[in-house]
Amino acid sequence: MISPSRCSLPPTTGRWFFLLDQKSAFRNQTPRGFTLVEVVIALTILIVLAAGAVPMFKGWRDEQLARQPVIELARLAKEARLRAMREKRPYQVAFYPGGFVASRYFSPYLQLAELTEFLEQAATGEFRQNPNADDSSSEPDTASGNQPKTNLPLAPTAPKLDDNWTERYDLPQDTQYSLKFWNEFQETPMSGDVVKLWVFQPTGICIPLKLHLEREGAVFDVEFNALTADITREVIDLK
Repeated sequence: MISPSRCSLPPTTGRWFFLLDQKSAFRNQTPRGFTLVEVVIALTILIVLAAGAVPMFKGWRDEQLARQPVIELARLAKEARLRAMREKRPYQVAFYPGGFVASRYFSPYLQLAELTEFLEQAATGEFRQNPNADDSSSEPDTASGNQPKTNLPLAPTAPKLDDNWTERYDLPQDTQYSLKFWNEFQETPMSGDVVKLWVFQPTGICIPLKLHLEREGAVFDVEFNALTADITREVIDLK
């Protein structure tokens, strides 16, 4: 007769049967989907996030649209400064009631009629010659095909002059602005026949400028640096 102890299974066999049963149970389980409550909660969170993001995006977009004149002025100031340093002659940003225009510096006493004539010439492509240019200069005007007037073999290559460059920005109809340079006691409203010049020297230095600009629903107070023409301070009031 066989002893029952000899027919008993090893102690680890039961453990293997248990693990096999668990694996087969996992295979038979189907993936559980989302319940209706979970879907509703997820949709509610998305709606709340969207409701908060839309006004924020709209406010940012309105601010960028209202700030467009400041952006354009900063861009033109940078370009005029770079050209002044590259060509070793002054450039300017001329302010007038309808906007501002960047070009070479050609008159320290620029009047609105003269500026209007210059803008008309710019529109037709008929530019006046620079009245401040010195014909006896040894620097050539490569744009007009002139040759250098010096025979020095080691003379540096003269910069390429561009008398025809001009960029103009017309302000929106609802815009009013005023300017104040560092040597002035009060702001100058840009209205009537007023013309103000912001001159950039060949060294890149300009006069520090404060701009006060008002548009429908927005007021800007901006200060520009004298060395880099960067915006150093800006206060925005969106109504």
